Amino acid sequence: MIVKRNRNEKVLPRMIVRRSAGATVGELRPGQIVHRRGRGVQPVRRPVWKRVLAWRPSRSFVIGVAAVGVLVLAGAGMYWVYQSPLLRVQHIEVYGTERIGTDVVVQRADLLGESMFSADLAAAQEAIYGHPLVSSVRVERDWPNTVRIFVQERHAWGAWEQGGVRYTIDRDGVVLGTTAPAEGSPLIKSSETAPLRQGDRVDYQAVQAAAEIYELLPRQLGTTVTEVAFVAGQGVKVTTADGQSALFGDSSSIPYKLAVWAAMAQQARAQGINYTTIDLRFGNRPVLQ
Repeated sequence: MIVKRNRNEKVLPRMIVRRSAGATVGELRPGQIVHRRGRGVQPVRRPVWKRVLAWRPSRSFVIGVAAVGVLVLAGAGMYWVYQSPLLRVQHIEVYGTERIGTDVVVQRADLLGESMFSADLAAAQEAIYGHPLVSSVRVERDWPNTVRIFVQERHAWGAWEQGGVRYTIDRDGVVLGTTAPAEGSPLIKSSETAPLRQGDRVDYQAVQAAAEIYELLPRQLGTTVTEVAFVAGQGVKVTTADGQSALFGDSSSIPYKLAVWAAMAQQARAQGINYTTIDLRFGNRPVLQ
């Protein structure tokens, strides 16, 4: 059959339709089940207990928790060790004492019951050194609960006579008491009269000068020392076995002063000069009296 079309029908132009990126014709998208409440639309949520059971910690989270746990345990352990009675000073051992009682040293140290970590050994050492008979002291820890104290006592060197009392002194001039020193020890007689106590110090210049004079004078002058005196305003005065005396002043240049005395004594004998006292306080300007 012949169909006759209307030649005057308007022909529409062809159009290119662009779709949004990623969209595919005929693509099925997953649906989402929603519950409608009134006019709003909300997604379905699982119960809280299901979400909690489904949670899995990350690896970094596990490592962090483990590190914190280790630090807490380490801190607790250190605190227990610090406070443990097993690491407190329970024994004090004292060495080197002869005239000082062990209980005196322990009492001055005051370390019993202290922590081995925080015990102040420096303070204990200073307190023990304050005893007049102590020359030096060393304090050390002996783990786990012992402290050792090594004491070196002062030893009698000579005697210092003052105010009619003869005191025992050590080489540094510290008064040790009134017990007589060994026979033949140096003796220094002072013109002062004030009483002395254990731990006091006498004039160190006099002690130093006397020590050198007792040692060097016999070789320089061929005689011995019978007395060393400490005279206020004059210093050290020495008397020898041949009846001569010399004023030395302080303890400076004792070997030189003795050499000058020996030279002057030889010159005096050569010239027939008699003298009883020589003043050596002014170095190379001796004065014979």
